[in-house]
Amino acid sequence: MGPPGGAPGESPTASVPEPNVRARPAAPEFLTPAWIARLDEVVASAAELADLDADPLVVEAQVTTPEASVTYHLVLGPGPARIHPGAAGEPDLTLVLTVEAARRLHEGTANAQVCLADGTLRLRGNPEVLSRRAAALARAGGLLAAFRR
Repeated sequence: MGPPGGAPGESPTASVPEPNVRARPAAPEFLTPAWIARLDEVVASAAELADLDADPLVVEAQVTTPEASVTYHLVLGPGPARIHPGAAGEPDLTLVLTVEAARRLHEGTANAQVCLADGTLRLRGNPEVLSRRAAALARAGGLLAAFRR
């Protein structure tokens, strides 16, 4: 007679079904169109980012890589938040980053203040946006931090 729960020669756990655990999908490669599309899915589905203000807030990111430049922009305001590939028509604020700074921010190993101080992040546009819309930007930042986990 074999072990309980199995045929002769099987280990006792061989016939125990695997739990129904959904594998987390592989994250798209950083700064690719698929990565930007995934970010858009995350922010668009976030109720806490929808309808933040009657006036839209547009923050553009321009990341310089050795191969090219990657640009995308975040739109917060009426309706769902969105992240679109490419440049914004008239961004309120533009973040100009090295790929190293973008990666450190994405991975959570640095924050914007550190990158500003070391020169790997520069701001263009109206920096008053940071103080006027701090709560909305903090919500978006928190959600995007959860995206990397």
